[in-house]
Amino acid sequence: MRSFKEFFSSRNIILFDGAMGSVLLLEDSSAFLPDTLSLERPKLVESLHEAYLKAGCDVIETNSFNSNPISFKNFRIEEDAFKCAKKAAKIAKKAADNFSTPERPRFVAGSIGPIFNKNKLLLNKRLLSEAFSVQISALLEGGADLLIFETMLDIIQLNSALEAVGKIAEDIPVIVSVSGENGITHTGTPFEEIVCEMSKHNLLAFGLNCEDLATITEDIEIIKKISSFPLIVMPNPELPGKTEGKSLYKINPNEFAGKMTEIIRKYDPNIVGGCCGTTPFHINLLAEKIISGKY
Repeated sequence: MRSFKEFFSSRNIILFDGAMGSVLLLEDSSAFLPDTLSLERPKLVESLHEAYLKAGCDVIETNSFNSNPISFKNFRIEEDAFKCAKKAAKIAKKAADNFSTPERPRFVAGSIGPIFNKNKLLLNKRLLSEAFSVQISALLEGGADLLIFETMLDIIQLNSALEAVGKIAEDIPVIVSVSGENGITHTGTPFEEIVCEMSKHNLLAFGLNCEDLATITEDIEIIKKISSFPLIVMPNPELPGKTEGKSLYKINPNEFAGKMTEIIRKYDPNIVGGCCGTTPFHINLLAEKIISGKY
């Protein structure tokens, strides 16, 4: 089977999947952390991957956004971080392999989010790099074809993460995606500073995720002006409302696919998909527009 780099270079646009965590929590609201469902309810996680693959995506992301020892320490389960990440990758790889053909390979992106430190640990670059190393090693052992560092917020964490990649598997394809508003991440780092720093690394793509469709175009404009990397765009449909404690999104799949095709026409991203609030239905309608060329 072709490598992901070969596949990437042969396609005009690659479709990633939609949300994992928000969909899984709708299915099992008793879970305190979506990542742990890879160990507790692997069939549920596998069925969601299969739904996205049936919807037409090329790449599925592992259920491992928070699976690092520091973030897991917030829940006193830091010893489970490696197991969760590796199991998440194995579940996704099994699903991707089952749907792959020589003509239409499917791939697994190891999902890595920012490290959340609620225990007031004195974190430095070494501790961050060690935590990311655990997650990266587990995902690669489980079979991930590439890594995506998503919803990233600051340069220190990104540099620590990419330093860990270089020590473990420097040839693995890496994508970086940030989140914020008006060209600044939610922790106050300008996108321009991040892009400048990322230009020192051999990234496959750089872009945005977990921003609302209504406002993401402003940040796409900023990224297009300052970045020469291939562009990834994976938005939320909108800010969620709350019903009985659950996050609910009103924008339907048709609206999402329509607005995404406008983004594709105007900004020519190389990778598209969805983030929080998107489902296999959203991705399926987007896939149909991409396949038919109606964008």
